[in-house]
Amino acid sequence: MIVRPLKNNIQLSIIILLLLCFGTWGCSFMFENQDNSLINYKEHILYYLFFGKGLSILSNHLITLLVILLGAFFVNFLAIEQEVTSKTNYLPAFFYILFAFSASTKSTIEPLLVANIFILPALYFLMQSYRQDSALSAFFKAGLFMGLSSFFCIHYIIVFPLSFFALIILRPFNWREWSILLIGLITPLYIYASLSYLNTNQAFTVFNMMKEATSTMQKPIISEYYLTLIIVSCLTMGFGLIHYFGKGFGGKVKTQKTKYILLWMFAFCLLMGFFEQLSDMILLPCIIPMSILIGDYLSEIKQIKIANTLLFLFLAGFSIIYFHALGII
Repeated sequence: MIVRPLKNNIQLSIIILLLLCFGTWGCSFMFENQDNSLINYKEHILYYLFFGKGLSILSNHLITLLVILLGAFFVNFLAIEQEVTSKTNYLPAFFYILFAFSASTKSTIEPLLVANIFILPALYFLMQSYRQDSALSAFFKAGLFMGLSSFFCIHYIIVFPLSFFALIILRPFNWREWSILLIGLITPLYIYASLSYLNTNQAFTVFNMMKEATSTMQKPIISEYYLTLIIVSCLTMGFGLIHYFGKGFGGKVKTQKTKYILLWMFAFCLLMGFFEQLSDMILLPCIIPMSILIGDYLSEIKQIKIANTLLFLFLAGFSIIYFHALGII
């Protein structure tokens, strides 16, 4: 039904992705109004600076569309360019759009989706360093983009250790590379602390925000409308892991290593769901590794009917969330 063209036909894949993206975006204008006055985004420093002071509803919708389109493009570009998945597989972008819009039923822009625009280049530069003789500039860029992502979604500081895990997976130990990566990570923090000191004489405010944002872990909130999508996502990820551990993570060494990095990212991102007390934060923190790994797994299923059935279940779970947001159920 949909799986075959998304992994075999570039032109038709683009049409399907655009229809999915613009169709769900168009429906979002009919969502029931929700009270977002209790949502506080001040800890997401740069996000609050650009988007947290009250944009119009139309502006929020347009920025959300742009952010999701960019995220879907970067996810698929990362998966193909770094040989994580097959060369003609556009399923990662499909799942990214699906997961992103399932968590965009509020009238505000989701900080994590904005932060993904920065975390994805960080992953790209890390994976690009594989087998490069000199990759110091790539590590600085990776650290810089990962550091910037935490200023749009502060909970991404939980994922910082992933960059060093990636170095262990991809390359032999080199203290210069580790040092440059660390410098890149702390550069945005250093610049912000310096500007805060010059403006307010309070250089360490950002550290208090980080401590407050990550000091208390609570039980995630699960809405009954998200249950179907959560169950299908967990089952498919489980099937995918069984497939990978049983038949291998790919024919190329780089493919294997990049998938190991995504699995570690998935483990770190799971922790983020314990800090945001919103029902849509169950799946959203894991949107990048889940989109790529699930998309790759479905593309490797030889029985197209099974792959289409799983995709249909994803669409059913997504439809329940959207019907609820539209006030139909």
